[in-house]
Amino acid sequence: RVVQRQDVRRLAAVLSLLLRPLGAVEGLLGPSGRPTPAAAATPLGTLRRLVAAADDATFCWLLDGVLSELSSSARPCASTSTTPSSFPAGAAAAAKTPPEAATEAAAEAEGVASRLHAALLCAALLCAASSPLHLARLSASAPRLLAQLCEVAVSPPQRLSPLRSPRTSAASAASDVSRRLAVQALTALLTNGQLRFELIDAAAFLRAAGAPCAHVSLRSPPATLPSAATFGAAYFLLLALLRQRGALVHTAAPLYFSAVRGMLFALGWADATASSTAAASSASAATSAAAPPALEGRAPAREPMGLDCARHARRLLEETAAHKRSLVRYGAYALSDVVALLRYRPLGAAAQAELMPGVYSLIGMCTQVELQELHANSDPVGKRILADLLEGYQTSHKYRG
Repeated sequence: RVVQRQDVRRLAAVLSLLLRPLGAVEGLLGPSGRPTPAAAATPLGTLRRLVAAADDATFCWLLDGVLSELSSSARPCASTSTTPSSFPAGAAAAAKTPPEAATEAAAEAEGVASRLHAALLCAALLCAASSPLHLARLSASAPRLLAQLCEVAVSPPQRLSPLRSPRTSAASAASDVSRRLAVQALTALLTNGQLRFELIDAAAFLRAAGAPCAHVSLRSPPATLPSAATFGAAYFLLLALLRQRGALVHTAAPLYFSAVRGMLFALGWADATASSTAAASSASAATSAAAPPALEGRAPAREPMGLDCARHARRLLEETAAHKRSLVRYGAYALSDVVALLRYRPLGAAAQAELMPGVYSLIGMCTQVELQELHANSDPVGKRILADLLEGYQTSHKYRG
């Protein structure tokens, strides 16, 4: 039995190495943070079957290894310092040319990121464990696992990239993948119905869900925007909180609505960026210009979010309105964020049409007291936008029995 256990651990170690290049592959984890059918033929599917059949000692070994890897991978890499640390290794490093040093640092950064991605994929598997033999271990380690995953999700880009260059596409992409996988692993932990969470755990889940868009404001273009996959992962975590752990949201409602605000603002910038890019491309093709002029206030984005993200935001607002009894006092704040979005970063016709049913549900959630308070505290432009929204709600959404 000891020999068999050692063989299983060796196989798990090999599979974890094979997981490293799979972190950036979208579609391996579903909305609940569990592997999809497409992952069955990958090392992730093999590791999932191995975890399901593991005994208590092997599961504990895997869990401790993942926690240790998450803790070490999320720390800044000290070896990227340009100061020689020892002789002769330090002298050899100092003698390298800048291109060689940059290439070596990039390779090291890629290795650190891939290790973190593999650890996050393993964490998602362990968080979804349902065997009674494994649940006791998982329940005991859940607070530490929650803290480690939350730390990865809320870390800024420079913490997740040893290169300290969040504006480069490679570092930004690695940070985005790390956030997505951390949020998906948290979703797997949250939706594990065999685990119990205290109300004090609400802050960690909500901070992690809001982290991808927490830095976005309407005043100035953000340095980075989350990808559509990361936006969707944050949406599914918030939706799972509302549907399965509603008490956690009710306890930390300000954090929840802060996450919703960030997602709405990110949607505004992404839609504006996509529209500007399409307009610039059309103008360039029409005039046969070599390069289109830079657009002022354009937020850099690797991929346009598309209508799926607007659909996610709509469903999130609709689900929020279903909790009217507990969240009614916060409806006016969310509605004011919608007014600000439509004022400073108006959406395109298709995205706005997709979002409006959720906005109307939010209006239905508010009482006359909240609506009057919002109207009284708005300037003339805000009052006009609010009046247009109320008119649309009365004509196309409000039920009249």
